[in-house]
Amino acid sequence: MVELLRTGPGIVLIETHDENQLKAFYDVSSEHGMFSLLDAFSLATEGETIVLITPEDHKVLRSSEDRYAVILQDEPSVILSNLINSGMSAYVGKTKIVSRTIIMRTMGDMEKVFDELQEDYHGIEGSIMEFINSNLEQGVIIALTDRSLNRQVTLGDIYMEKCLLINENYFTIFKELRSNALKYLNSGLGNKVWYEMDIRIYDMYGAFKLHFERLINVLTELEMGIVLGSSWSKDYPKMLLAVDVYSVRFFSFYEPHYIKKVLLGMEYVDDGTRIVDYDLYMGKKKISWRDLTKDRKMTRDRLGLLYRQETLSNLTHDEELKIYEMEAKVMETRKR
Repeated sequence: MVELLRTGPGIVLIETHDENQLKAFYDVSSEHGMFSLLDAFSLATEGETIVLITPEDHKVLRSSEDRYAVILQDEPSVILSNLINSGMSAYVGKTKIVSRTIIMRTMGDMEKVFDELQEDYHGIEGSIMEFINSNLEQGVIIALTDRSLNRQVTLGDIYMEKCLLINENYFTIFKELRSNALKYLNSGLGNKVWYEMDIRIYDMYGAFKLHFERLINVLTELEMGIVLGSSWSKDYPKMLLAVDVYSVRFFSFYEPHYIKKVLLGMEYVDDGTRIVDYDLYMGKKKISWRDLTKDRKMTRDRLGLLYRQETLSNLTHDEELKIYEMEAKVMETRKR
């Protein structure tokens, strides 16, 4: 689905008069295990901490190629506690835990979203680098990006590298933003119309769980909308013939015909075998595959394979492999 909020990596600045001692403590060197600041931001993920080991009174520069960053899989407070408890405090001049970061996914007019956040929270505007080099340790840094939060977000992906420092409790702000993230997203999109749809999954072999997971993986990776819920229901393809279907209520700012293209493509595997029905409804109206093409000679199978290739090309390599693994499991259900 569209992931709208994510915490950024923690950042700890350690000034020292003996960098070699701290490098030895973390078993790193400039040639092994240390990164430039830009590379560290590209590699560090949620739950990790970037530790900047610098000489005393050193200013951290965004463009510097110097490798003074270490990525650790601990919280900043745990990292500093380990330093003290391991007898390394003699090599530490100053330390600073940079304010925690929340990355918000936005689309469209990002300046408008930034201005609304500023109006709502009255924060201090600045860049990540300015906040690292300042004496501010309290509050929360809000950063905007139009890149998918399901993938790695780099420093260059932050909107104008401009952030907002809000002097509030982290958990309070995160909770508020989580409640209002959709409002800010919609504001950037110019209050675009959202569509509520129903995706009905049918498989005569009963592999509903695999088809549901495969569907959710694709919708999530392509950030196509929000699942409102799912449940079992009945469909009647012929009079007096009831079949079990698994229905997924779906909310999206994409038009139904675009969603149908993706669903049609994912009904097939590479050899042209149709392994599932993903029927799409808007209210009581079923969206037909015939509405997707003006070519009256086009067949459903041929169109489905065209859209399959288009959909797969928009996935990451890892996600594509995951889809193929699920499809192999689906094909196994046909052999029973």
